[in-house]
Amino acid sequence: MVLAALLLLAPVIAAPASLLPPLAAALAVVGLSVLLYVRVVGSDDEGGGSVWNAIPSRQYEGRHVESGGLARGEQEAAIEEIQQDAADRDRRQ
Repeated sequence: MVLAALLLLAPVIAAPASLLPPLAAALAVVGLSVLLYVRVVGSDDEGGGSVWNAIPSRQYEGRHVESGGLARGEQEAAIEEIQQDAADRDRRQ
């Protein structure tokens, strides 16, 4: 997925970079590639990237329900409920 995005954006990145000296252009292309990679993969606590990072939670029960969106939505709701319960217990103590 990242490779496809880089290939699609190559002309957009390369055109302005051609106006710079070769070393600066190479650094600009590498920097933008790394930025795009981090944006697509995400920097969540799960360690690896997940395709679910790119899907808004409001779409879990819509167009992505057949690819596991319903289960993902239920899991996130359960985690949120557990975190809320833990926060409530901390406030009571």
